[in-house]
Amino acid sequence: MAGRHYHFEYRILAKEKTNGMLEMVSYNFKIENGVPQKSSITRVPEISKEQLDEIVQNVMRKTNAGPDELEELDLSGLSSIDEQIEFLKRRDRVDTMYIV
Repeated sequence: MAGRHYHFEYRILAKEKTNGMLEMVSYNFKIENGVPQKSSITRVPEISKEQLDEIVQNVMRKTNAGPDELEELDLSGLSSIDEQIEFLKRRDRVDTMYIV
């Protein structure tokens, strides 16, 4: 079982590059005994938007996740890393123990 309710998530992070392609990182995230853990970290240096959409749809299909369990956050309107971090903090989507 996956999802926040079970303290297990599959996270996909993507950033658009200047050439229009994306860079992607994905990993499993879970909380065990109150300790956040990441595993199965994958980095893809260049992927198209269409390929990313296919991956997301496949993950949702294989995990039987509904659209209400998909969270998509667009940080492109924020001009600095600090603004992005604050945005994510307000939504409880950043692990501040790793931010210096």
